[in-house]
Amino acid sequence: MEKSLPYNETAERATLGAILLDREAVVPIAAWLQPEHFYIEKHAWVYEAQLNCYNRRTPPDLTTVADELRRTERLEQIGGVPFLIDLSNAVPTAFHVEYYAKIVERTAVLRRLIRAGGKIAALGYDETDDVEQTLDAAEQELFNVSQRRGLQGFVPLAQVVDQYYEYLSEVQERGPEMVGLPTGFIDFDRMTGGLHKSDLLILAARPGVGKSSLAMSIAFNMAMQHRTPVGVFALEMGRDQLLQRLLATHTGIDSQKLRTGRISTNELTVLMDAMGQLSAAPIYIDDTPGVTVTEVRSKARRLQAEHGLEVLIIDYLQLMSGSSKRNDNRVQEVSEISRSLKALARELNIPVMALSQLSRAVEGRTSHVPVLADLRESGCLTGDTLIYMPETGAYRRIDQLVGQTNFKVLALNTETWKLEPHPVTNAFATGRKPVYRLTTGLGRTIRATANHKFLTIQGWKRLDELDVGTRLALPRQLPGTTQATMSDAELALLGHLIGDGCTLPRHIIQYTTNDITLAETVVDLATQVFGEAVTPRISQERDWFQVYLVAAARLTHNVCNPVAAWMDSLNVFGLRSHEKCVPEQVFAQPDAGIACFLRHLWATDGCIWMASRSHSQPTIYYATSSLRLAQDVQSLLLRLSINATLHRVAQKGKGRDQFHVNVDGRHEIVRFLQRIGAVGQSKIAHRAAILDYLEQRPANTNRDVIPREVWRQIVIPAMQTVAMTGRQMQAGLGNAYCGTSLYKQNLSRARVARLAHVVQSESLTNLAQSDVYWDHIIAIEPDGEEEVYDLTVDGLHNFVANNIVVHNSIEQDADIVMFIYREEMYDKDTDKKGIAEVHIAKHRNGPLGVVPLFFDQRTTRFQNLAPFQSPDGY
Repeated sequence: MEKSLPYNETAERATLGAILLDREAVVPIAAWLQPEHFYIEKHAWVYEAQLNCYNRRTPPDLTTVADELRRTERLEQIGGVPFLIDLSNAVPTAFHVEYYAKIVERTAVLRRLIRAGGKIAALGYDETDDVEQTLDAAEQELFNVSQRRGLQGFVPLAQVVDQYYEYLSEVQERGPEMVGLPTGFIDFDRMTGGLHKSDLLILAARPGVGKSSLAMSIAFNMAMQHRTPVGVFALEMGRDQLLQRLLATHTGIDSQKLRTGRISTNELTVLMDAMGQLSAAPIYIDDTPGVTVTEVRSKARRLQAEHGLEVLIIDYLQLMSGSSKRNDNRVQEVSEISRSLKALARELNIPVMALSQLSRAVEGRTSHVPVLADLRESGCLTGDTLIYMPETGAYRRIDQLVGQTNFKVLALNTETWKLEPHPVTNAFATGRKPVYRLTTGLGRTIRATANHKFLTIQGWKRLDELDVGTRLALPRQLPGTTQATMSDAELALLGHLIGDGCTLPRHIIQYTTNDITLAETVVDLATQVFGEAVTPRISQERDWFQVYLVAAARLTHNVCNPVAAWMDSLNVFGLRSHEKCVPEQVFAQPDAGIACFLRHLWATDGCIWMASRSHSQPTIYYATSSLRLAQDVQSLLLRLSINATLHRVAQKGKGRDQFHVNVDGRHEIVRFLQRIGAVGQSKIAHRAAILDYLEQRPANTNRDVIPREVWRQIVIPAMQTVAMTGRQMQAGLGNAYCGTSLYKQNLSRARVARLAHVVQSESLTNLAQSDVYWDHIIAIEPDGEEEVYDLTVDGLHNFVANNIVVHNSIEQDADIVMFIYREEMYDKDTDKKGIAEVHIAKHRNGPLGVVPLFFDQRTTRFQNLAPFQSPDGY
């Protein structure tokens, strides 16, 4: 026989009636009984109205509750005032309201348990996830039931206000300096307010500085002085070693003696007493090596349910394993661990302190004081690095983004190999660091620290792990805007003036060309843009044509040439040849507008050429003495899915070096000629000749290829999955069998697509259709020291910078980041012997600063500095 869900209508009616009967009856139950605990909907509506009255400090009696229900248009739906009268008459006294309410809550928990059971059963039938993830999801469902709460949804602001009022009341009682859990370190607690619920704290140091000792000192103080339950995941050392440290901290006995057992009779007496006290301390240790995030979450939930866990310490972050299936990518794995620990802190509503190892970069600097850059799995970029903003199509220097949040950058999804807009949660400076200049075959460059990560086909790698020849992920195309803000005439005129115009102050605005059709085009464009405000005229001077764009009005100190004013508004007026650039407004145009601009710019210093000899190759390039302009042209071509090469051309004493933006390779050339086209008699003719030439010749596949490493990384495992031999695979491709020599070749996109079909690999299909151009490194060179910066990108944790895909910082999941620094480790003659500095380098909700502590090397014990002689500066 089918069973109905458990509920108790009598208890529900009695609870509501008691509150109507006695307005104080709601007080003892309001904090834990929620409207969703009522099974009958109209009972839930009545209780919600009673809570609303109570929260407004209005007595929840018959009149006020009826008025609240009338305001929300529910009074008639429940049966009107007579229904409320029936409820109040159904209970003789309000004395037992808590008893009734507990019945209501208990049946709600049972219903939730039944629903959770159904979800867990569904998880068991779903074979798409791995077992560990399935168990974690099942345990989460049960945990939600045991916590007697549903999934968090929207809450009214009134409820938030009430909770904050309670928080303020607690602060007033405890004092403004201590709103979190005290650590026992006075100056630290004064600066941070103690350890706050739901916070993730990162405590980092180089090996041997004492991060484990400080963490255990905090655990000892909290457990012994305040009886705070502390959980410790000891991944680096066993439980016996941790006990020895706690005993050394508690007794002051040399830790070496505790390790060797050479303890005097008097010390043994002290030690036995200490062990008795520690036995009663609420410290719980798990020394399982290589524990995963999922296991940490599961064990922490149980510990909180059984012993009221209030603080969790993990020693240390890099020894944990993530739950991701892509464990070959350690950077993303550590990012996942960091995010998961923050989520755990919020879920259990406790502070989580994770210890972390610092990079060796600390040792190589003049100043050995750690900074945030030393913590990250990824490094930093110089301030002139240009970040692509997909919502506007523009680029922004990274140093101009510092302090901004919630803007979007372009990030690569390495599952689909597609570029996606993702929000930035922080942009920040990380200090002055040595940097290196990395250059790719396409001429794209970026300046970064040695530990910054770049994406290879084998995963993310630090710059100092890369070699010349390694292929990196670059965007193959960039999405842009669809809303035009400039007319085609404006874009075309601008292209001509940037290329061959003279737009300097105190000089007539003019344009120079040897093609009369181009001169006439500029006259026509100027008339379209400025109308009667200018009077263009063409003057032939020997073999050249000068187009003078003269203002129709008389110019005074308050009136300037409208062409000059227009270009000044675009920030391109008054630039000499080597200073020229493309205005930001051009980048904000849709693809058609960008093509129009490039078409007319190419008519100036661009080349579209096809010699008459049959063995000649097509030549398409743009030349300029401005590196900035060349880079801008290369970026605009990328918007049109054209991957051009930028290189320097030395002039050997003839003037400034030139920068050429070359379009080569059949696919790129055809795309250029079809999407951009040509302006001018000569270029139009050569465009037609090139298209005719390419139509008769096959494409060369040495550009835009998938790296050869994909054979062993993806193809062979895919063959093993479908039980396919090498001969069968090559036959499926239509190849004559050539053994393993095939695996030494890079692959064209077309071949990868065919191969994906043969070996039934979705990963290969995604690579064949990807937004990635795999370009090779041609140089990595030291490039001085610079102020450096980084972003934190939500979700995908990478972004496009200087048209290269780079990794982002991972430390921003933490609410507090602190480092331990001991000067005596680097300077034996320092006057700060025995002093450890805790540098609070990031504090999401409070000040930054340095907390000095006394460190006893014998016992590895940290203590407040106050009882000891302070060195200079403290």
